[in-house]
Amino acid sequence: MPRSGNPDDYRRSSEPEDPNFRGQQDSRRSGNGRRIQDLADPLKWIGLALLGTYVATVVAAALPIKLLDPIWINRICGSIRGGVSFPLEAMALIMLGAYLQRTGKEPPMVTDLRRLCSLVALGFVLMIPLQSWAGQKLTDLAVQNQQARIEPGQKALKAVYAATNAEELLNAIRIIPGAPPNIGGRFDEPVPKVRERLISEIEPQVLKQKEQLKLVTGEIRRDSFINLIKDGFVALFSALAFAAIGRSKPYKPTLLQSLFGSSRTSSAAMEEFSRMSDEYEQT
Repeated sequence: MPRSGNPDDYRRSSEPEDPNFRGQQDSRRSGNGRRIQDLADPLKWIGLALLGTYVATVVAAALPIKLLDPIWINRICGSIRGGVSFPLEAMALIMLGAYLQRTGKEPPMVTDLRRLCSLVALGFVLMIPLQSWAGQKLTDLAVQNQQARIEPGQKALKAVYAATNAEELLNAIRIIPGAPPNIGGRFDEPVPKVRERLISEIEPQVLKQKEQLKLVTGEIRRDSFINLIKDGFVALFSALAFAAIGRSKPYKPTLLQSLFGSSRTSSAAMEEFSRMSDEYEQT
C-alpha cells in the first residue's frame, strides 16, 4: 500500500547527501573534541599541582621527624587534616579530566591514584586513635605545666608549717617565690609568731592559686575534648571521601561501595561491574 505524505519528503530523501554538510559536521565534532582536550589537560595538571602542594606542606610539617613525640604527632596530624581538601579537589579534577578525554579506558595514572586513595582512607581511620592519644598527652602536659606554677608556693607554705626553729624558718623563707635567697639575721619576734604571720600571708595566695588552677585546667580539658571530637570527625569524613574514590581496579566497586553499598547495589549492577573489569583487563 503506497505511503501517503508530502511529495517533498520523497524528493528530499532521494536527493544525495551534500558532502559539504558532512564535512561541516565532522569539522564541528573535531572542534568539540579539541575544546574538550584543551579543558581536560589543564584540569589534570591543576589536580597534580594541588597534590604536589599538599605533599610539600605535609612533608615540611613532618620535618624534623620525631616518632612517638606527641607534639610532632599533633603537628603532622593537624597538617594532614588542615589541607585535606587539596587532594580531594585534585582527585576530582584529575578524574574529570580523564572522563572528558573519553578514551574508553581509564588512564594508568588515575588507576594508581585511586588505589592510593584506598590506602589514604585507611590511614585516616588509623589516624583517629593516634591523634587522640597525642592530644591527651598534650592535655596532660598542659595541666602539669599549670600545676608547676603553684608548686613553689605550696612547697614554701609546707616548709613554713614544718619550721620549729629560727634556722628552719629562714630556710623556708628563702624558698618563698620572690624572696631573696641570701636572707639572714635574727628575728625580732618569737619564731612561732613570725611563722603564724607568714602563714597568714602565704596561705590565702596559695588557696587563690589553687582555685585559679581548677578553672584553668577545667578549660584546658574541655577545649581539648572538643578538639578531639572535632578532629576525629574530620578524619572520619576524610576517610569516607577517599573511600568513595578509592578502588583496586577500573570498573570495580569503590572501597565505600564495597563496605557500605552491598545492600543497596543490585546483583545485576555488580555483575556489570565485574564484566567491564574483565573486559578492561583483557584489552
